[in-house]
Amino acid sequence: MEILDDLYKLRMKQWQTLVDLHNLEFDEKIRDLDASEMIRVPVFYTVARQLIAAIAFNYPKLFFTVEDDEGEGFPISDILERASSAFLRAANVKPHVHQAIFDALFCGVGWLRVDYNPPGDDLIPPYVANDSMAEDLACVSRVPPGFVNIDPQCPPHMLGHARYIRERLWVPLKQLKDDANISHRREIKATSVNEKDDLVFGEPQRVASETDEQKAVRESVDNGDFVLVDRIHDRMNRRQIMFAEGVEDPIQDIEHPFAKMHFNQRVDLLGAPMFAEDGETPVLDLENGQPAAGWLVESGFPFIPLKFDLSNHSFYPVPQLELIKDLQGAIVESMSRQSAMLKRSARQALVRESEAQANPELVDRLRKGNDGEFHVVQDPDSAMREIGWGSVPGEQYALQDRAQQLVDMVTQVNDLSQGGAGNSRTATEAGLMAAASSINREWMESSVANAYETVVRNAFQIMGDARYTPEDFVVNVAPDGAKRLTRALQTADFLWNYRVHVQAGSTRPLFEQLQRSQAIDFYDRARNSPNFDPMELDKFLASAYEIADPEKLLVDDMNEEADRAVQLEHDYMFTRMQDPGVFEGQDHQAHMQGHQTYQELPQYQQLLVSAQARDLNGNYLNPQAVQQVQFIDQLVQGHIQAHEQTLQQEQENIGAPSAAASGPAQTTLQGQVQSNAQRISNQVAADTAETIDAA
Repeated sequence: MEILDDLYKLRMKQWQTLVDLHNLEFDEKIRDLDASEMIRVPVFYTVARQLIAAIAFNYPKLFFTVEDDEGEGFPISDILERASSAFLRAANVKPHVHQAIFDALFCGVGWLRVDYNPPGDDLIPPYVANDSMAEDLACVSRVPPGFVNIDPQCPPHMLGHARYIRERLWVPLKQLKDDANISHRREIKATSVNEKDDLVFGEPQRVASETDEQKAVRESVDNGDFVLVDRIHDRMNRRQIMFAEGVEDPIQDIEHPFAKMHFNQRVDLLGAPMFAEDGETPVLDLENGQPAAGWLVESGFPFIPLKFDLSNHSFYPVPQLELIKDLQGAIVESMSRQSAMLKRSARQALVRESEAQANPELVDRLRKGNDGEFHVVQDPDSAMREIGWGSVPGEQYALQDRAQQLVDMVTQVNDLSQGGAGNSRTATEAGLMAAASSINREWMESSVANAYETVVRNAFQIMGDARYTPEDFVVNVAPDGAKRLTRALQTADFLWNYRVHVQAGSTRPLFEQLQRSQAIDFYDRARNSPNFDPMELDKFLASAYEIADPEKLLVDDMNEEADRAVQLEHDYMFTRMQDPGVFEGQDHQAHMQGHQTYQELPQYQQLLVSAQARDLNGNYLNPQAVQQVQFIDQLVQGHIQAHEQTLQQEQENIGAPSAAASGPAQTTLQGQVQSNAQRISNQVAADTAETIDAA
């Protein structure tokens, strides 16, 4: 711990310097300029804001591939995708990811911690955050960079090779003393922070001076009776050990909560295995588990690093903003010197002493004079002379422009925000810069995607453990388009052999709008094709707008009327052997779909049986029935084709007024369908009456 204290004290000093520059706190002086003349250009602010917005604006779209799904019923992958989306929002993960990205830019690595927030009044360190988290659910928190100290022997690219991670926490003294799982509670004292100590990234660090904000934080720690606690995550020995400042022995030393455990099924007094109320789920003995191989969290630690750069010797790369620190300094100095030069080149003049004596009010009149005002002097040619100091040298502007170009080259931030290269570049330069921008964005997006993927995997593995399975984590398990069916997920729902990945670009800004635009384009093309179900297309369009329950928006009355009209048309064709005709405004898609089932009708089946009857010689017993079947087949197919042609004509003439729609009963599509159905019904009734009268 002493080694880590020395190591991270140096790192935090560097990190704090970069954060100060982001906050426009410049310690370095500019030669020949006063502090009041400094122009504090927010280069760091612009870079950080645009990078975070460009790569992590939205929650990601997660996709699951389940290796052992047998394919029966609703796909397990769809349930897991819905569960992941619900979890990310319930745990409010995005702001923690944003802050971790900010930390990575300034400190090289940003940290997320995955934990489990128990139900009820049970709390977990640091205690103060539990009320803001969903109960009985995995939770995600950003951890300040100075609070995570990893094994110095950890390779640059493999967190799972670290022997341990030291986590530092500020814990309220009262909650710590009230925790029955803590030992030596009487010995624990509040941590004091000296007046000359500053809380840098949450850690006490001696400073020469402090701001009002820093002073308030320090005094709040003192007045709040907080304890600085070290929690050691020992991967090698599968232990979690906690120390409190001022206490020699550990205040907690337990089996790591996220080490895998095996639990036997509980038995009753007779030795029979016990089951839950459903009679299938075994009741496990959670108090007497045995260690099992592996971890519930990847790499054996509940911490997820988020970093964008690499190093050949340390897990911590050089922070990205460290690479442009000098460039920001150059821009600040250039802007400050330009401003100072312009101020010193303000309008000034020399007045001849004899003229001032002869005209004592001249200087004051010149200073306060208005535009176009005239001043009477003795000798206009020599009475006064303007002083010219010259303008800002062009080299000063060139230096600033070059510094800004280097900032853009290192960060690619301008092209990330603009989506391409600037207009001032040639076509070749613009193409190269656009390609570099795309690669840089995708590189940084991949780090964010990996963080989200790891968060979900760790959370699901934790919730798949019998100790942490939530009882009220409810998701919709009905197939798309079906009536909503919700249930609480169980342990088995999280134990599938699956892979999870983030859809490329789904975290970018305007991604949803782009997806929506593509969905509308597809909808416009597909709705004219008889090969697509109109109802399913409408559901697809609603899902593009993230409508939670599109079934509530869909109107079934129009389809019911169309189905009724199809039935009447079938009766008409079987009784009169004539085409009832196709009318404008009908639901042609519903009609075509309904007419495809005519061969399943009882009247058709009876006629078909009669037509297929043969004597011993193979001759048809009812040739008339054979002809009737053939004729009906041709009649129905021709009617379907008429619907297709009419639908195509209506699509081509969309927006133009229709003559058939001019009547008062046909002002809406539903009204037209009802009118057509009623017309067919009346015709069938009249024909039936004529047949009866003739008989």
